[in-house]
Amino acid sequence: MIRTILKSFVIVVFLSSAAIFGVYKYYQSPQINQPSFAGLYNNQTVTTHAESLRTISTGQVVGFEDNYDTYAWLGIPYASAPTGALRWRAPQGPTSWKGVRRANRYGNPCMQFWGALAGVEGKPGEIIGDEDCLSLNIWSPKSATSEKPKPVMVWIHGGGNDSGSANLYQGHHLAGAQGVVVVTINYRLGLLGWLSHPAIRSTSGNLADASGNFGTLDIIQALSWVRDNIKQFGGDPSNVTIFGESAGGRNVYSVMASPFAKGLFHKAIVQSGTVDTTLRVLAEEPYQDPSLDPIFGLKNSSSSLFSAWIEKLDTQELTTNSSDQKLMDYFRSVDAKKLLEIADANSGKKGDGYTRVARVIRDGYVIPNESLMDLFTDPARFNAVPVITGTTRDEQKVFMARNPKYVDFKFGALPVVKDEAYYQSVSDYVSKNWKANAVDEPAKLLSQHVPVFTYRFDWDQTLKLSIIDLPLVLGAAHGMEVNYVFGDFIGNLPFHITYSRENSEGRRYLSQAMMSYWAQFAYSGSPAKGRNGSLPEWFSWSDSGVNVMLLDEPNDGGVRMSEVRNNVADLKMSLLNDPVINTPKAVCEAYAGLFLHGYQTSYFWNAKEYQALGCDAFPAGSFRQG
Repeated sequence: MIRTILKSFVIVVFLSSAAIFGVYKYYQSPQINQPSFAGLYNNQTVTTHAESLRTISTGQVVGFEDNYDTYAWLGIPYASAPTGALRWRAPQGPTSWKGVRRANRYGNPCMQFWGALAGVEGKPGEIIGDEDCLSLNIWSPKSATSEKPKPVMVWIHGGGNDSGSANLYQGHHLAGAQGVVVVTINYRLGLLGWLSHPAIRSTSGNLADASGNFGTLDIIQALSWVRDNIKQFGGDPSNVTIFGESAGGRNVYSVMASPFAKGLFHKAIVQSGTVDTTLRVLAEEPYQDPSLDPIFGLKNSSSSLFSAWIEKLDTQELTTNSSDQKLMDYFRSVDAKKLLEIADANSGKKGDGYTRVARVIRDGYVIPNESLMDLFTDPARFNAVPVITGTTRDEQKVFMARNPKYVDFKFGALPVVKDEAYYQSVSDYVSKNWKANAVDEPAKLLSQHVPVFTYRFDWDQTLKLSIIDLPLVLGAAHGMEVNYVFGDFIGNLPFHITYSRENSEGRRYLSQAMMSYWAQFAYSGSPAKGRNGSLPEWFSWSDSGVNVMLLDEPNDGGVRMSEVRNNVADLKMSLLNDPVINTPKAVCEAYAGLFLHGYQTSYFWNAKEYQALGCDAFPAGSFRQG
C-alpha cells in the first residue's frame, strides 16, 4: 500500500512540475515504474470513418468516430516542416497531397527533452520529437456540418515554451458536450521556437524571419489555417476563441499583442499565464555575473549559444570570425539534437533538459518593443477582444514540493513540509503575485476597453493521509484546472492521485460547470450563466465589489462570485511586516524573486524600493535561479 502511494505521488509531482515549465526530468528508479505518456490514439488502432471525409486547402482528410458523439482528425499539417533552410524562419504554408490523408494518429511532438508533457514514451535525458511537427488536431460534433457553424476553441498547450505537446489533450468531451469545435496545436519550442541573433537578422529576407519569434509565428500560422479551413469541420471562422494554460496562457497574451494575429481570433482565455515578454538585449547579450547587475543575459542567450556551438561542434569550418551567412548555413545543416545537447550542457544544469533560452522576444515587429502592460492601455495597439483570465489558488506549491529548501523527502521521494507556516507563507506570496500579474493588474487595464472575466480555481479536495497531507503539499495546484476544462479525468493529463471515489461527484459537477462557462464565453463573449443558463452568473471585472468567480465543488462553496483582489502594491507593503518572512535576507530574496526573477514579469521591479528595504548587502541578481 505504501509503495503504491509513493509511486503515485512521485508520478503526480513530477507530472505537475512538467506541466508548468517542462523543466524537471526525473530519473529512473528501480522502485518507480515509469508510466507511459504516449498519446491515447497512438497506442491503439483507430478505424477511419467515411462520413468524416473532408476537403481542405491541401487535399482530402478522413478522421474517425470519437467519444461524446464527435468526429476527430489528428495530425493535420498546418505548415511545411521547418527543417533545413526553413529552420529559424517564419512558417511556410503546408504542402498539398494527393489522395486521401488518414488523420487518425497524432503528429510528432516538436523537438524537446523527454518529459511528462511530451506525449510519447521516452526516458530522462532523451531528446524526442521532430522538427517536422507543425500539425493540429480537431474534434467536432458529428452534426456540426449540418447545422449553423459552431464556435471554434483553439488550445495552446503549456510547458514553459520549452516542452509539451498537443497530443495530451483530448477535445472530444468539451466539443461533444458543449457543441463547439476544438482544435489543439503544436508549435516550435525552446531554441528552435525562439532565437534572436544578429546573424539571423542579417541573413533574413524579411522582418518575420528576422524576428526570432518563430514559435509565436507558428501559432499565428495555425490560426490562419483555422480561418481558411475550419468551416469544413463545422466551425465558424468568424468566432474563434484561443485558450491556453501556463506558457499557453503566456502565448495567448502575446498573440493578443501581435499585429499579425489581428482578425484571426475573437475571444481569449488565459489560464495561469503571464504578460512577460523578453527584452532583445537579454535574449542576445552574453551572460554576466548576476552579482554585478540585476539585469543580465541568460545562460543560453544567443551569443552564448553561438559561441558554445562553434566550440563544441565537430567542425573546422567555423570560427568566431566566420561570416553571418556561413554561420547560419552551418547551424541550419546540423542535427538539431546536437544543438539541444550543447545548449543543455551550456546551461550549467546539465540533465534537466531546460534550454534556458529567451521566449517571446520584443523584436518590434511580431511582438511590440514594449511591455504588454503598457500596450494594454491603448486598444489601438493590441487585439482588443473579450478575455477570461485566472489562476489556481496555490500556483507555486507544485514547485515547492520538489524543493529541499521547503520539504524533506521520506523514503527518498515523499515530500514532507519542513515548516508549515513558512511553506504556506511563501506559497501565498508567489501565488498571489501570479494572480496579481496575470489577472488583476491586466484586468484593470483591459477592462477599460473590453469585457474581462476573472476566476480563481480553488479545488483541493485531495486525499489527506497519515503519511502525506496532499491539501497542504499541493493544494489547488498549477495546471490542475486543465482536466476540468477538458472534462478529462482518465486521459493523459496529470493529477490522477488527487482523484478518488469520494471526490468524484464534486469533480464532475465542477468540470461540467467549467466546460459550460468556457463554451458559453466562446459562443457569446460572456460566460454568463453557462450554456444552459442554470449556473451562478459570472459578472465581468469591476474595480469595486465582486470581481472574481471562485471555482470549487459544492461541498466547499461551489462556483460563486466573490471579491478577492491581489495587486502588486499590497504585496510589496505586506513584505514590510510579514511575521514569517522576517529576516533582511529573506525579505530581499522575496522581493527580488517576486518582482524581478519570477515567472511573471519584471514590470513592477523597482531598484529604489529594493534599496530602501535595506538590500544593499544582497545583490538582486544573486537570487536568480537558473
